[in-house]
Amino acid sequence: MPSPGARFSLPAVALMVLACSSEAGSPDTGGGGSGQVTGSGATSTGGAEAPASSGDGTTGVSTGGGSSTGGGSSTESAASTGGGGMGTGGAEPPVGNPSPGCGKSGRPANGRVTVDNDHIYTFPDSYDGSTPFPLLVGFHACGNPIDQFINLTRGSAFEAEYVRAVGRSSDAGGCWNYNDDIAKVLRIYDDLMENYCIDMDRVFATGHSSGAQMIVQILGHKSDAEHMNFRAVAPVAASDYGALQVPMPVMYIQGKNDTVRGGDGASTVARFRAANMCETSSTPYAEVMGCQSSGRAVNPGCISYSGCSEPTIWCSHDDPSYSNTSHGVPCFAIQAMYDFFADVP
Repeated sequence: MPSPGARFSLPAVALMVLACSSEAGSPDTGGGGSGQVTGSGATSTGGAEAPASSGDGTTGVSTGGGSSTGGGSSTESAASTGGGGMGTGGAEPPVGNPSPGCGKSGRPANGRVTVDNDHIYTFPDSYDGSTPFPLLVGFHACGNPIDQFINLTRGSAFEAEYVRAVGRSSDAGGCWNYNDDIAKVLRIYDDLMENYCIDMDRVFATGHSSGAQMIVQILGHKSDAEHMNFRAVAPVAASDYGALQVPMPVMYIQGKNDTVRGGDGASTVARFRAANMCETSSTPYAEVMGCQSSGRAVNPGCISYSGCSEPTIWCSHDDPSYSNTSHGVPCFAIQAMYDFFADVP
């Protein structure tokens, strides 16, 4: 469990990186839990839970406002509603640092670009090809579909205000392997910058399990981290791959009793604390609201470290999602990520 201490508040913007990195140990087996965010008027999205031993999970599809309607086995899709209820949607973002692709073309047909087994991009209704938009890169977990984070953010402010980009790992089992997949990740980033209108200063990433591990490994390689130029990240249930090579605003999320990881992620958080030159003291980070998952109230357990060069938040939650392994994307996560990203200067 994290220790309490000093806190700072953050602004709000978001980007998703959907990816998964290979991990030693058990493969990922599902898309996370679902639950209603208390007081937000909408539910956070998640996937159908799968047994931790199956290695073949599925992710639920967000369908609108309301409460969670699914759960289910590793072979079922659960329709999780609401997408986290983030923001009002449709607002045109302020002009930022335009990528070379600005002005090359308008909004793609149906606001979507799909290359089978490689990548998917989605574009808000207000995207016009000339105004730079923030980018969310999402990394899927092992055994989850390429569009895990597109589903998790459907109906949210991410969908309305961000270009979303997700890639597919090269591994047959859907796990990310850094050496095999980093070239693809960099290629997708370069394609987005060269051919679409992105705010190059507002690139954000999130990922679940193997996807979260991919993010941590990118940050452990200086040249790749500088190439991707993430403004902030929100990994869910990653692992410790050694020292990070760049300071990075982070909201790190992991169950306090994650049975797949065998712990609460303290060693991974310590790497972010070191990179961001944080003190050991922290205070509760009350900006993240509780929610309901699997019929119980979930405590996000978030703290904010003091004295950091970059905002450093650790959410050590008790959402039992992911077949009671606490390894899933918790019910508060999408809303919390959006608010965190939006608050980063």
